[in-house]
Amino acid sequence: MLKAIYHFITKPYLLESGEDKRKAIGLHILLTLGLIYAFADLMLSLTGYQINACIPGDATLITLGLIGLYCLRNARPQCAINTFFLFPVAIYFFFISLQYAILPIKSTIPYTVWSLIPGFLFLLLLSRKSEQKLLFYFGISIITVVFHLYRAERLGEATGIYWPTEELILNPLIIILLAFTAAFLASINFELNIKELRTKVLETDQQINKTVKSFQQGVLLLELRRDEMDNPSGLKILKTNPAFQKMFNVSARELHQIDADVVFPKVFRDSFDWNKYYLHTKNRQRTEIYIEHLDKWFEIFSLQPANNQIASIFYDITHQRQIIGSLQESRKRYKVLLEAIPDIFFIIDKDGIYVDFVIKESELIQISPDDIVGNSIFEVGFSEKMSRKIFQCVQDAINRDTIETIEYALEVEKGTAMFEMRIARLDDNSVISIARDITKRKIAEIRLEEAKLKAEEADQLKSAFLANISHEIRTPMNAIIGFSKMIGSPDFDMEEKNRFIEIITSNGKLLMEMINDMISLSKIESHQVTVKEGFCKINDLMVELYREYSFDLASKPTRIKLSNQNANPKFGVTTDKYLLNEILRKLLDNAVKFTNEGEIEFGYKMESKDTIQFFVRDTGIGINEEQIIRIFERFHQIDNKTTRKYEGSGLGLAIAQHYTVLLGGKIEVKSEIDKGSIFHFSIPFKNGDGTLQIVR
Repeated sequence: MLKAIYHFITKPYLLESGEDKRKAIGLHILLTLGLIYAFADLMLSLTGYQINACIPGDATLITLGLIGLYCLRNARPQCAINTFFLFPVAIYFFFISLQYAILPIKSTIPYTVWSLIPGFLFLLLLSRKSEQKLLFYFGISIITVVFHLYRAERLGEATGIYWPTEELILNPLIIILLAFTAAFLASINFELNIKELRTKVLETDQQINKTVKSFQQGVLLLELRRDEMDNPSGLKILKTNPAFQKMFNVSARELHQIDADVVFPKVFRDSFDWNKYYLHTKNRQRTEIYIEHLDKWFEIFSLQPANNQIASIFYDITHQRQIIGSLQESRKRYKVLLEAIPDIFFIIDKDGIYVDFVIKESELIQISPDDIVGNSIFEVGFSEKMSRKIFQCVQDAINRDTIETIEYALEVEKGTAMFEMRIARLDDNSVISIARDITKRKIAEIRLEEAKLKAEEADQLKSAFLANISHEIRTPMNAIIGFSKMIGSPDFDMEEKNRFIEIITSNGKLLMEMINDMISLSKIESHQVTVKEGFCKINDLMVELYREYSFDLASKPTRIKLSNQNANPKFGVTTDKYLLNEILRKLLDNAVKFTNEGEIEFGYKMESKDTIQFFVRDTGIGINEEQIIRIFERFHQIDNKTTRKYEGSGLGLAIAQHYTVLLGGKIEVKSEIDKGSIFHFSIPFKNGDGTLQIVR
């Protein structure tokens, strides 16, 4: 779906770079959102739901949006960008016009200023030759602000650096100038960096081309063509080096900028399915091919330097293959000779890894090469004690040049085989071991010993596992990995897979919450958390939290209730909104975690004219007095067992308490077992607004 939308947006343009495509998509999104907003606002105005209606302004925005989208669909993105220069017309209707302005024009100067400033960012990010457009837009912005000041009869107030009223800190003309300066300097810096990068890329390309031409191996660079759904559909040869041309007896002219389907049948004939390898194979890093008409073997290493390019290096390995073939023939002859002997021969290196073995085929003992070769003596079924003993014998045989004798058990396909092994030094890095079957004599004894050792080993592994693995990380990770695999299985229907996705999402959120808590703790310990005060509308914040947690609790037998003392929508206080939001989230998360059913209530009330108190109350499991003293300690949890019922890192309340102290308060708690808990804290009510309550 997303690919189809992406193709629909970018199809009218001949865009090579991803940056141009992102700009086109950004323009579509911005104009579409603006058009939706303007249309919705117009509908609200026409139906009477909008108190401060400005129909001409909405109509202007709709017109600009339609013109911009029309230009985009006709492959004229610069025309669409230029429509933004008419945006001040909409600002005029909304904030400057004596007839249509939504508020008195003397008080809407800040709205005009802050409505113009995003235009600089818009032009900086989405336009070409942004310096010229920024200058032009700067002129339009200055004219618009001056005209507004003139109409508002406040032009005389714009002679100083600072604005005389609390609406703005600086002169609006200076604000516009600062915004323009920042955008202009950023644009110049960007162009300089781009120029420097292009020079470096050109130099790098030249060096790469020179190096590739000197390669003794063949190099092939392909362009990967894609269809409308971004699936690979064809190949085009971009470059080859002289070594490649020599390998396959073709000229550079025959290969340059030619479709692969035209040239490859001549180069590879029927020896290589290039469409399968390049178009339909995801892991195409390495492969070997035999070109029959050349009677040569080639090893191909491929990589994808760009989304639409594939580079392949061809190694002529014909000589190596011939050597390997000769060695395999020799090995086969010696193996036939060794198989005539009833004993089993193993080659073991000094690290205890099986390198090779020879065994005579029999019904009693059947050993697969995959069970032996490449595995360690610690992995093929020996007990730990026996593995160490064999390993020590291997070391003694190499270091002392002695013959060591040992009896051991080997797990094979049909059971356990018992052998008497003689180990002799082969070279400085390996030994040869000759094993004779003594299964009938030793099998009963070894099985008893093995059972005992395996039981002890299992107990040790269990203890070490439980002692060292972190329960908090293992549980969600196992759930994510396990259910992710199950989603790919065809044995489950869509309803079950959707439930798996919910489990994965839930565990992912739990893991992310723990990571975020650790990051927050790190910032706290490094003193990077600072208070950034600003005006915060309390009711908006509380309603937002209520909606979020109401949605999360919709499927649970737990109700959530919001209690705001003051219903005035303008009610607010100067504080750090982010820290206040985080504190309330931590307390609500804690309440949700420990309340299986019942009610969670949160809200605020004026404690005095200088302080405001926030609270979170639940009907959960409660906390005893001994635990209340320690719940704000880092990593402390009510149940610290690894098999506890409630998940969490034990950091939430500690972080919330630290943030509360930064805001000038302290979290306090009252709780009773099986009845619930109340967490509350108070912060200074600085520069409060909207204290007049709405009486109904």
